[in-house]
Parts: sequence; structure tokens; C-alpha cells
Amino acid sequence: MATTSELRHLLSLVRFDTRLNCMEGLTAFHSLLEQDSDGSVLRFLNEELPKLEGKKRGGIAYALAEHHRQTGNLKSLQQLYADDDIEVKASVLNALWGHPGSDPEMGPGIVQLAIDGANHASPTVRTEACSVFQNQFGWKVDVSGAIDPLHRLLSDDSDRVRSQAACAIGNLAKGKYNLSEHVAQLGQNARREDISVRNYSAWALWQITRNKQDIGVAVPELVQLLADNDDWNDPRKNAAGALLHHAKKSSQNREQVMQCLKMVQLDPKYKEIHRLQEGLASMS
Repeated sequence: MATTSELRHLLSLVRFDTRLNCMEGLTAFHSLLEQDSDGSVLRFLNEELPKLEGKKRGGIAYALAEHHRQTGNLKSLQQLYADDDIEVKASVLNALWGHPGSDPEMGPGIVQLAIDGANHASPTVRTEACSVFQNQFGWKVDVSGAIDPLHRLLSDDSDRVRSQAACAIGNLAKGKYNLSEHVAQLGQNARREDISVRNYSAWALWQITRNKQDIGVAVPELVQLLADNDDWNDPRKNAAGALLHHAKKSSQNREQVMQCLKMVQLDPKYKEIHRLQEGLASMS
């Protein structure tokens, strides 16, 4: 087992690389924590954490949170998240994307921490909360408690939060959650200036209609999104996919899409628009 002086040396090597936008030097502590049979590494990091600042403090908090998640120690995870430091809170949530393990209380406990994070004053923390929701859903954890917070985050002051909330909603749409109240705001966000917000909002609407929920109220905004001439095709692709799936559900839906298309001028050079037009024509 590493001595205290060796641990201090390893801690001195932990730094944030601004060029790569990542922490360096954490791998050694991940390995040491896995082999920490007497708890000495854990005690050392817990003692040093309050003395650290900024990204470095957040990096160590990430290593600790990941260790607590993997060992099923929800109480220690909650205590760590209770730190008022924004870097710590964001890093703890970032460490909670992974599998919650076999403890039946861990998954719900993680989701509750993310619900708290969704209400935090920091957009960074709110963004991480959205990621926790969708990743824990991927591990088959019940995230029904995230439905209302995500609806609120779709109107967030931060476009990054709106984008990540839409991404989370799109993933949750693959489950059996009722997301009908999210459709109108997703439609509005499909016309947001930020292209990532537009893209993920359109994608979320596509996933919602694919899972048998109505997106009719958002059709006008999706059609307007088709008229974007941005070089990035994904927003148009997702809008076209959502509209085509919606139109296939009924003749009334198809007529709604067709009427809205008459209100915009589309560039047929984009393959996603051509496919949409072909798909609608095949329904007549």
C-alpha cells in the first residue's frame, strides 16, 4: 500500500489540462481505491479534499464519488454531494452515470441527488443532473421523478441546460413515461438560436412520436426548422424524421404537415428534405 508521502506526490500530479479539457493524474487513485483494503487511501483523500481548490478538488471528488458508487456506499455519496462547492457537486454527479450496482437503494438515491442538482443555481450542476437522469434510465432505474424537473429545465436560462434536458427527454421517451407536457416547449426550442438546442429538441420530438405520443403542437416549429440552411444536417434530419413519423399515424396528421410545408420554402438539395417529400407523397 502506498505511503502518505507517496500519496501526496500522486496528489501533486493531479491537474486539469485546459487544452484537452480533462483531469490528469486520477487514474492512479482509481487503482489505489480499488485495492484500498485498509481504507488508508480513502481517509487520505477525504482529509485532503477540503484543502484543495477548483478543478483539482472536483477531480478528487469525482474519484471518491465513483468509488462510493462502485462500493454501494450511498451514505458517503450523499455526504460528499452535500459539499457546497460547485466543482464538487458537478463532479459527483458526473461520476454517477455508471451502473448503480446491486444495492436496490443506490439507483433511487442517485436519481434523488440528480433531482436536487436540477434545482441548483449553477448551470453546470443542472447540466450534469440531466446526464444522470438519462444514464440511470439506461441502467433501467426508475427516473419518473425526473419528468417534472426536465420540463422546467427545457425553459432554462442556459442553452446548454436546455440542450441536455432535451437529450435526456429523448432518451426517456424510449420508456413508458408520459412526456406530452414537454412537447410544446420542445417545439419552441426547435427554433432556438443555439443549434444544439434545436437539434436535440427535434430529436427528442422524433423519439416521442416514435413512442406513440402526439407531437402535433410542435409541427409548425419542426417545419420551420427544415428551412434552416446551416451546414450541419442533423437538425433537419431529426425534424424530418419526426414529421414523417407523425404524418404516418393518420391522414389528419399528414394533412397538418402538408399544410405547414406550404408556409416555408425548402431547399431540395438537402437529402433529408427530399426523403420527407418522397415519404409524404407515398402516403397519398
